[in-house]
Amino acid sequence: MPLLTIQSLEKSFGDHIVFDKADMLLDRGERVGLIGDNGSGKTTLFKMLTGEMEPEAGVMSINRGIKIGHVTQHTEFDPNNTVIDEAELAFARLHDLAHDMRELEHEMAEHQDEDLERTLKKYEDLQHEFEAAGGYAWQHKLEATLLGVGLTRDLWEINVEKLSGGQRSRLNLAKVLIADPDLLLLDEPTNHLDLAAIEWVENYLLQYTGAVLIISHDRYLLDRLSTRIVWLTQTKLRSYPGNYSSFVVQRELHELTQQRQYEQQQEQIEKTKEFVRRFGAGQRAREAKGREKRLNRLLKSDAMIDAVATSAKIHFSLDTDQRAGDQVLQVRNLSKSFGDREIWKDVSFRVGRGDRIGIVGPNGSGKTTLLRVLLGEQDATDGHIKWGANLNIGYYDQRLEDFDPDASIIEELAADRPPIPEQKLRDLLAI
Repeated sequence: MPLLTIQSLEKSFGDHIVFDKADMLLDRGERVGLIGDNGSGKTTLFKMLTGEMEPEAGVMSINRGIKIGHVTQHTEFDPNNTVIDEAELAFARLHDLAHDMRELEHEMAEHQDEDLERTLKKYEDLQHEFEAAGGYAWQHKLEATLLGVGLTRDLWEINVEKLSGGQRSRLNLAKVLIADPDLLLLDEPTNHLDLAAIEWVENYLLQYTGAVLIISHDRYLLDRLSTRIVWLTQTKLRSYPGNYSSFVVQRELHELTQQRQYEQQQEQIEKTKEFVRRFGAGQRAREAKGREKRLNRLLKSDAMIDAVATSAKIHFSLDTDQRAGDQVLQVRNLSKSFGDREIWKDVSFRVGRGDRIGIVGPNGSGKTTLLRVLLGEQDATDGHIKWGANLNIGYYDQRLEDFDPDASIIEELAADRPPIPEQKLRDLLAI
């Protein structure tokens, strides 16, 4: 019996139809990649599964007793909790016991004689209850999960309100995985993860025995994890066995077949219309009338075949009217420290014209700091940087700190540029 059943699902926002008679089944053990254009309704589907939204029609059935874990892109925590406290909320009772045991540990350091004996007795009672509930096995899983997603031990006692956005996302992912739900709903789960954490999450999910529904734009993640792809397109949920690469091949074949059937049907429709026009008033008027009725029924039925929808393609070029030199950048013995903390030391490399270089490393290792030092936004502790001639440098900041929060999109795009017609700016945004 499927763990999740969706039949004839309908949902719209005003005149915008998101789902129209959409169907999907999900079995335990499946890892399904949910893909589709931005705004097509993937997150809306998750919200309906978690009860945040209601469908307008259709069946959305989850088996009785199924526990759902939902990883969202935006999370809220209790600002008074530490990281470890928030993670332990995945097991409320065990969390309370662990918290009380830590409090008693602090008290034992301050008590003596009879007070210490009473505190020790309370601690032993709590410890026995904690062990009976499987607490130490749970605690090992909690710690391994926090470390796996990249939340190191030095962060565990930090208040959650002091975490960065990326750290908050990792904490939310850890909480959901620790709770071990039957159905995992993952919305861009690897955002803000470094390569080591992504690999850990992939291995975790490969061994996970429940069902997983993943929204992701990372085709490599979907290739490694997915046992099936569900494509949300034209208000329907279309299912393809296999991973993302397999889906691409199947979709191309499906679209080729669909387009041929559409063209054949349109050709037949035009022939019927022409017959009705030619013989509607002559000796074959009765036959023409019959064909017209059958055509009208076809045009109003589900037998009509849609043309293949063409996805919007992005076209842009990074051209310049001046040619840079062959040597773009030379770095020698570059070092950077913050107080006593050494970020990197004696870094040396060259960048030539046409090079495309990836910088990898754990979160907090100094990748963004390196870019800021190269751009002159921060000073190096030591070393030498030499840029080539005739360079026009562009910098994409993931935190978007250069944006004016009060400006419109058009105003922000036009800022610090020579005057550009508004229509051209809108055309740039539309690509």
